[in-house]
Amino acid sequence: MKKTILFSPVGMTDPIRYFHDGAMLNIIRNYKPTPDIVYLYMSKEICEQHEKDDRYRYSIRQLGKTLNKEIDIVLIERPELEDVQLFDSFINEFSSILNDIHSKHPDYEIILNVSSGTPAMKSSLQILSLTLDYATVPVQVSTPQKQSNPRIDDEKNATCEELWELNDSNNGNDDRCIISGTKNLLTEFKKNTLKKLIKSYDYPAALELAKDMSIFSDRFIDMLSAANDRLKLKYFSTKTVFKKYDYNISINAKKEFVEIHEYVMLLKIKIIKEEYADFIRAITPLNFHLFELFLREKCSIDVNNYAEIKNKGVRYWSKCKLSGTDIDKCLNGLYNSGFRYDTAMNSDTFCGLIEKYSGDDDISKCAKNLRDIETNIRNKAAHTIVSVTDKDIKDDTGFKSDEIFEMIINMLKYSGFDISSKCIKSYDTMNEYLINEM
Repeated sequence: MKKTILFSPVGMTDPIRYFHDGAMLNIIRNYKPTPDIVYLYMSKEICEQHEKDDRYRYSIRQLGKTLNKEIDIVLIERPELEDVQLFDSFINEFSSILNDIHSKHPDYEIILNVSSGTPAMKSSLQILSLTLDYATVPVQVSTPQKQSNPRIDDEKNATCEELWELNDSNNGNDDRCIISGTKNLLTEFKKNTLKKLIKSYDYPAALELAKDMSIFSDRFIDMLSAANDRLKLKYFSTKTVFKKYDYNISINAKKEFVEIHEYVMLLKIKIIKEEYADFIRAITPLNFHLFELFLREKCSIDVNNYAEIKNKGVRYWSKCKLSGTDIDKCLNGLYNSGFRYDTAMNSDTFCGLIEKYSGDDDISKCAKNLRDIETNIRNKAAHTIVSVTDKDIKDDTGFKSDEIFEMIINMLKYSGFDISSKCIKSYDTMNEYLINEM
C-alpha cells in the first residue's frame, strides 16, 4: 500500500472548531490511506497556541488511536512569522519545504491541505500543486455548516481534552474532504501556454506540450505537426495536411514563387522573434534567388543559359556560352579589371544585370540596396559571435529590419508576384486554424 504525507499550514479553525474537525483533522480522518507523516506549518500566532497546550499534536494523536494508526508529526515552527498575508514568501518557502520532503520520501504521496491557514498560504499551495515537478494532491475541506466558520465563544475556554471529547466528528460520518479540481485549472494554464507558443510560431515547443497533455485529437496533433514541418520549409506537405482537414493555406502562385514566399515568411518570423543574426544570414541566399527570378521573369534573362555546372552542382558563368552576347558585354563593364569567368554565379553580378536591363530606377535601387545590405553586415552576422540587434542593422546598413523586409516584398512584386497581405499573414491565418481546433 502506498504511504502518504500531509503537509498542512495550521489555521485558527484547527484542530477543532464549532465542535467538529478543522480541515487538518478532517483530512487525516478521511483521506485514504491515512497519512503516515503530518507536517504542521505554524506561524507566530499558532506557535503561541501550541505552547499553551500542545493541542495540535494532542488531537492528531487521539485521532490516530481511533484509526489504529501511529502518525509521525513534524512541526515547522515560525515564531517570527507575523506577515501571514505575503503571498510571494509562502510560494518560495513552501516550495523549498515540499522539495525537501519529496527528496527525503520520494515514494510517498504528498497531500496538501489547501483549506487551513491564511489565504496567501492556501493559494500558494494551490499554485504549487500545479507547478511542482512531482505529483501532489491538494485537498479542500468544507466547513460543517457549508459556510464561513462562525466564532463560538464557548470553545474559547475549553481545554484541548474537552474539545476532543465534544468533537461531533468522532460520532459518525463527517467527510468534508474534496480533492481540489486543480487538474482542470492546470489544463487551462497549459492550453493558454499552448496558444501563446502557437502565436509566437514556436511549433516545436507547442507540439511537445500538446503531446504531453494527451487531451487533443489526432487531427489537432496532425495539423500542429504539419505547422512544425512548415518551419522546415516543407510547405507543400503542410498544405496537403491542412487541406485534408478542410483548411486552406495555399498561395495562388507558381511553385517557385511559393517556395521563395515561404522562405521570406521565415525571415519575417526571425524579425518578430528578434533573431536578427539569423535574419541577416538568410539574406544572402534570398538575394540570389530574388535577383535570378526577376531577371528571368521581367528581363527575359535566364542565367541558366549562360551557366556551366561545377563543384557539386554550383553554377559558374560559362565563357563559351557568354561569348558574343550583350550579357557578356554588360558583365565585363561591371568591373574595372574585367569580368572573371571562373567565378560562381552570385547576387553581385545579378544586381549589375538588373541595373542594366530593368529599365526602372526604383527596381535598380531596391536591388542595389539589398545587395549593399548583404555586403555591409553579412560578415558580422556570419563570422562573429556577438549579438546582432536591430540598431546594429540600422547602423551598418542605414535600414531597420522591417524596412529591409519591405524591400524584399517589393522585389517579389517587381518580379510579378503581387504578394498580398493575405500571403504575408499566412502563418497567422494558420495559427488561427490551429487555435480553433484546440
